[in-house]
This record gives sequence, C-alpha cells and structure tokens, in this order.
Amino acid sequence: MLKFIIGFVLLFIPKLAQAQTFEKKVLIPKPKENASRYFYVPFEVPENTKSITVSYEYSKATGANVLDLGVFDSTEDEKKGFRGWSGGRRSTIFISENQATNGYVAGKIPAGTWRVILGLYKVKPEGVSARISIKFNEILNLPIETDNLIYSNNPKSEIQNPKWFKGDLHTHTFHSDGWWTAEGILSNAQQNGLDFVAVTDHNTFSHHAEIDRIAPKYKDLLVLRGEEITTYGGHVNVWGLPRDAWIDFRVTPKNTSQMENILTEAKRLNVPASINHPAAFCGGCDWSYGDDWDKFASVEIWNGEWDASDEIGLKKWDALLQRGKRINIIGSSDSHTPKNPIGLPTTHIGAKHLTQKDLFNAIYAGKVFITENAQMSVGLSAGKTGIGEILRAESNKKVNFKLNTKGFPTDAKVLIISDGTIIAENPGENFALSFAKNTYLRLEIRDANGKILALTNPIYIQSSK
Repeated sequence: MLKFIIGFVLLFIPKLAQAQTFEKKVLIPKPKENASRYFYVPFEVPENTKSITVSYEYSKATGANVLDLGVFDSTEDEKKGFRGWSGGRRSTIFISENQATNGYVAGKIPAGTWRVILGLYKVKPEGVSARISIKFNEILNLPIETDNLIYSNNPKSEIQNPKWFKGDLHTHTFHSDGWWTAEGILSNAQQNGLDFVAVTDHNTFSHHAEIDRIAPKYKDLLVLRGEEITTYGGHVNVWGLPRDAWIDFRVTPKNTSQMENILTEAKRLNVPASINHPAAFCGGCDWSYGDDWDKFASVEIWNGEWDASDEIGLKKWDALLQRGKRINIIGSSDSHTPKNPIGLPTTHIGAKHLTQKDLFNAIYAGKVFITENAQMSVGLSAGKTGIGEILRAESNKKVNFKLNTKGFPTDAKVLIISDGTIIAENPGENFALSFAKNTYLRLEIRDANGKILALTNPIYIQSSK
C-alpha cells in the first residue's frame, strides 16, 4: 500500500508585500461542437507580489462537471508565460519565486494580467458555475509529496546489427496525476532491468528540473524528458524535450488542423510525437483526429495491462496496414502508481547506441517490438532483413524466416499475420513463406486465454516478378 510523507515549508513573505485576495464567480456554458474547450479568467497581479495561491470550486454534479486547472502569467509570449497545469487533481495550487506546487514552476512573479485557464473536460448542458479565489502574499503551508517506498530522424534508414534496448515511454509523477516521485520511477525502471524511461506528465514541464537533478545517479539509465499533450480528443506523447520546453495542448477535439500544429511544433523541437492509447475508454482519451496515424513517429497500441481497448486499437492498426499505411507501434506502462510497475509492458528498441538520437531514429524506422515484461524477447528476420525493414521478395517464391523467442509460457501461441489473416501458427524456429503481392508480415504471441504477450512491428514485403 502506498503511503506518503508530507512535509511542510513555510513561505515568509516580506512585510512590504501586503496580503490581498481576488475572488470571482463565473458561469461557464457548455462548449458548442467544434468550439474551444478552454475558459480563461483574467486577474491583476500587483507590483512586489511574491506568491500567488489559486483555488477553485464548482459543483461536480456526481461527475457530470469536470474542470481542469492551469495558469498563465502576464508574459506576452504565452510559451514563456505558461506556469503550469494540474488538471483536475488539485483544487488549490500556489506559485512563488522559489517554490511551487507540483505541476507548476517557480520564478519571478511579474505584475500585470495573469490568467487562470479552466479546461472544460465535462460540462452539463445548463453550464457550470465556478468560483475562483486568488490570494497574494499569504504565508502558506506547502505540502511536499514524496513516497516512502524502497525500490530494491530518418524513418527510411536501416539499422544494421542493432542492440535491443528495453524501456518504458509513458509514466506519470506527482507533477500531474501520478503517485510516483520521479526518483521512484527511475529506481523502479532500473530495478526492472530497463535501459531507458520517459517521464511524461500531463501538459506541464515542471518535472524537467527534478529528473535532470536526479538522472545522473542512474548512470546506466537513459532518462527522457517528456510531455503527454492531453487534449479532450486524444493524447500525444513527445520525448526528448529541451529543458522547460512544452507543446501547447489547447486543441479542439476532431480539429485535425490544430493537431497538425502539434506535429509542426514537435518537428521544430526535433522530438518524436506518438499517439497514445487511441481506443482508450476514458472520456476524451480515444483518438478523434483522423486516420493519418502514419504522420506520427509511432502509436501506443499497448497501454498498461492488455485489455479490450488495446484489442480495438490493434485491429484498427492492422486495418490501416492493410490499406498500405506504414505505422510504427510502441507499448508503455502509462504507470501512475507503484502498484503498476515501470516497464509493463516493455518496449524493445533496436538501435546502435543507448542515446536519445539513436532511440528516436529506431522508432521512426519501426525497429521496435513489445513484450509483456522485460524478461521476454523476440527475434524475427529473413536473412539480414528484420523488424521494421523492407524485404524484397520474388513473387510466389519461398522466403526463409528465422524466429527466436525467450521467456514465454510453453502453451503460448505464436501467430504470423499478414493482411489481417493468421498465415502461420507456431511455425517453429525456421519457416518459409511466399507472397504474391506487396504486403506486410508481423508477429503476435498470445497466452492460452488469448491475451497478448508480444507484438512486433511489421516486416514490409515488396513483391516483384
């Protein structure tokens, strides 16, 4: 059971900065179809302010209303003026020159017009009334959340003789809605034999400083700064962000042109963008931005424990492959708590070296397979052609394949799939297949009950006469 140590830090505000309060009640209408899902409440910050506390309350109506919370300061450039996001996790947050609530960043408190941003996750048809309370220069008790657990860009390139690195590309800390400390995630990843891990808190970059501070303690673990760009029409992960960089999440569901802005910004920052859990059942988690999945570096088909939503995503992916799309897949734990270990499932990336650049190039190239845990592994190749690569084969002529598996139960089924059809079952270490047209070949391993234990990206077959 997870327990917490709560520490308190008193913020003593100089006498010259007088405590003040701003309160406002707003009626927020239900957003119309295709309208913005964000509502702003401006407030003025006086000169010499040293801290700001923001609280909000509203009728949740047993879940029919859900409002998320964030803050922009008075900086004209919004990218620089974004101070953080806590979603629906906290009803009160504060920002001071030296400290801030997890999910927010400390720093100078410029005078001028700041804005509370409310994310309209759910709003009843008649709208919702919210009360915003902002206090300046008040002596505060800051809770410090920690856990007390002890933890024992070239998509066409071919990567010759890759080494397979194991990791997790989707995790959450106290800086958003997780119950991990950053150090807890890194410790658990190392304990589970992983080579890399990404910390991807929702719509914030406040975790960057913490992971940069502790990452040097984990010399054999590559730690990636990430963000889960959480819109109300689907989620996108980016990895390898520069320190304190973030990508704007204010995208309207189904608005594909706005989603293109996220891709453009990811390209500008030279980081991969990956669709998360495209068929997830939670409201706003499933993908609403069209079928152009191949515009992204990858798609997270396997999210946490394999379930019905992953099965739906898998079928959607395979249907797109049948249409000739080339889409790379990954899997991730999406761990929010130590009850869900880091690396379940495990993404294996075939790269030259354990560097950010090499891992990302390998993802673009589809050199990825996924297993339920880090002790399992898969190898699938035809001669020198492996997972994610193009196999040039003479039409209807037999091609020899080699298959290696490790760590799976003896009753597991190995399935070879092409064009949405199982073309071989438990084929053995060496097997031969022929192809009459351009297609793809991929592998699934399922347990005796049909649950997925492993998935590979395709080998793409280019058939010639």
